[in-house]
Amino acid sequence: MLAGLKDTIKFHKLISCGIILAIVAALGLDIWILTNLKEDRALDAESVTIVDDPTLAFGTQVHVSDFISELDGTLVDDFTIEPSTLGDQEIEFEYINIKNRKRRFSFTIKIIDSTPPTIYGSGSYTVAQGYQGNLTDLMLSIDDLDDEPTREIIGDYDTSIIGSYDLEYVITDASHNQTRKSFTLNVVEPSDPIDNSWSPDKLPLSQVINDHKTSNTKIGVDVSQWQGTIDWLAAKADGVEFAFIRIGYQRGYGGEYIIDPYFEQNFTNAKVAGLPIGVYFYSYADNLDQASQQADWILEVLAGREVELGVAFDWEDWSNLNSTGMSLWTFNRVAKAFLERVSQAGYKGLLYGSKVYFDRIWDVFPHDEYDTWLAQYYDHATYEGDYAIWQMSCTGQVDGIDADVDIDIMYLD
Repeated sequence: MLAGLKDTIKFHKLISCGIILAIVAALGLDIWILTNLKEDRALDAESVTIVDDPTLAFGTQVHVSDFISELDGTLVDDFTIEPSTLGDQEIEFEYINIKNRKRRFSFTIKIIDSTPPTIYGSGSYTVAQGYQGNLTDLMLSIDDLDDEPTREIIGDYDTSIIGSYDLEYVITDASHNQTRKSFTLNVVEPSDPIDNSWSPDKLPLSQVINDHKTSNTKIGVDVSQWQGTIDWLAAKADGVEFAFIRIGYQRGYGGEYIIDPYFEQNFTNAKVAGLPIGVYFYSYADNLDQASQQADWILEVLAGREVELGVAFDWEDWSNLNSTGMSLWTFNRVAKAFLERVSQAGYKGLLYGSKVYFDRIWDVFPHDEYDTWLAQYYDHATYEGDYAIWQMSCTGQVDGIDADVDIDIMYLD
């Protein structure tokens, strides 16, 4: 019995030692974990150093690494930062530290607008005595980001009194960037209107074919209700190889969408003549939602019909640009919203515009994503960007079309 008691005591001592050892081991493990966590936190805190005052000009594309001055480790993905709004933007990235562990790091950059607005105008303007218009509309002015910059005329003038006034046009954006332009306002006696109408020479299609037809080009026309009823078989026989047809237009800003009264007739008969077709819409869209709605309206009208040459966005109310409430950024996003919607439906998207406004307004448009339809009435195109179609005249003479018509040259791949 005594021997059994000794064995029991020995057993309990062994159990107690095991518990103590387990506790010690556990404490050791916890201490090891805590020590490593402390080391990891210290390592994480020192692994990444961000540049002082991380700022980025709106519209500038940079990489995460451009904001890292020191990194003890390797970036997982040196992705591109593309700011879409002004103000603070949080950036988060992953890296592999020197212990070969993946870590996350975040920092804040400030997106700023450092680009001043633009003014397009001359040094002198003449108005009739009693002029009631807004002088800030004498010149086209626009900001890169601010939809509603402040426009003002600095200086004393009185349009009821004949004379010359030295003034300054000032446009200021929300980021306090400012552009100023001096000009002279001449107030003169009212007179009979001067006929400034432009009457260019008529251009026979045969001459265009002779000058521009190659194995790499096709010659075509673009039409609307203003050409009336067209004999498309005669036009094709005269040398027309494709046609862009106005599908409709918007009745002013915020107005309804109207189908061109000759659209169905032109679409059907041009198809019967065997011509490849594109369509265009004359837009007054001044926001993204409206541009998308117009695209949806076009898709309903087309109802899945084949349009080989695509759907073009045509915005050209440039005389009222200052009052549209659109910046360069908004203008380009409006066009892209329209073209994205038609592209998603399987149609090619094109942007129509003149050389002047491709240079001034559409210069940041994603031309690599959508074709450009250039309008420039000249004996050769001088636009330096890429374009798929050149509208080179508005006074074309074509068999089967009784009115002047736009002549276009398509460049083949």
